[in-house]
Amino acid sequence: MIQYFILTLIVATVGGLIGYKLRLPVGGMVGSMIAVIIFNVTTEKAVFYPDLRIALQIFGGAMIGSRIGREDLISMKKIIFPTILLIICMVILNLSFGTMMYVFSDLDAATALFASTPGGVSDMAIISSDLGANPAYVAILQLCRLLTIFVFMPPIFRKIVKHRNNKLNHNNNEQNISNSSLGVNGSIIQTDIALGNDTLKQITETTSVSESHKTKGKSYAIHFVLMLVTAAVGGIIVHSLGIAAGAMIGAMIASAACCMFFGRTPFPKTLLLGMQIFAGAFIGIQLDREGLAQMSALGMPLLIMVVGIFFFVFLVSFLLHKITGLDLTTCMLSSTPGGVQEMALLSEDIGGDTPKIAVMQTARLISVILFFPSMLKLILSLIG
Repeated sequence: MIQYFILTLIVATVGGLIGYKLRLPVGGMVGSMIAVIIFNVTTEKAVFYPDLRIALQIFGGAMIGSRIGREDLISMKKIIFPTILLIICMVILNLSFGTMMYVFSDLDAATALFASTPGGVSDMAIISSDLGANPAYVAILQLCRLLTIFVFMPPIFRKIVKHRNNKLNHNNNEQNISNSSLGVNGSIIQTDIALGNDTLKQITETTSVSESHKTKGKSYAIHFVLMLVTAAVGGIIVHSLGIAAGAMIGAMIASAACCMFFGRTPFPKTLLLGMQIFAGAFIGIQLDREGLAQMSALGMPLLIMVVGIFFFVFLVSFLLHKITGLDLTTCMLSSTPGGVQEMALLSEDIGGDTPKIAVMQTARLISVILFFPSMLKLILSLIG
């Protein structure tokens, strides 16, 4: 058994490195997952110990918590209402499209609900296994969600922003445009100077954090190990309470508390890639020959998901824009269930309010991990 487990990890590592080199979205995990699926389907010898998912949840929670600092909490206070509105919309649409997947396809309720949850690919796949869902199907559908977002959303957003900017340029003189600011009387763009200052400030802060850790060296290593130990203790404690996704939730809260005290402690890129590869192996092992034969069942859920993404993003963006007064660009990027980093980078490219977007995306991710598993567990228990 142990030799096949080691062989499975070797296959996963090779596939993960190929996916990473090809720059696929979540490349380490996708490459690892595909490689392990091929290995499992062709040989039926792939092995992955189920209990290791607790370690995956702890590391995943620690990774999320490592991004949270004091400034994030301070920033969240300023956009509490838009963030609450965003989360409420997420819950409603998650349940709506999850129900549609369940009713109009052969997916079980747990898989349908987790597949439509706007969280991370590996996070949702790992958590879903605790509640009886098919993590391979969840991962595939979640990955399709990300691919749809990364391929189609940027050009659509750029076209919308360009159209609105041209309209604004037509209706206002250059002086009015240069003095416009985000969120005032429905204005939709920030001045180049203001945007440049915000971007420069964010880059400077990020650089200073990175350089600080590099220059401290030994201090960073101590803080990182301390954060991992704290995350492990927090994850084990919350998991022992029987809370859905307790290991990830406990690790996230514990590591975030540690980072608020010592400052952000980012994960090394090598470790992040290793986590993706490990997660890909865990997910890939779930799909065997029988499961592969049933892949045609994902056609309708995939169609519902793609339609749901566009419906969610533009409906919620419009509601946030009209109700809160935030500019439409910021609302679109905040409402898009993609990665925090990816949406922040896209924001800098097309002119959104990057700090607000990063904070709201972070709040979305945290709320999904904290509340959605327990909510879905309750729903699944009610429907039997």
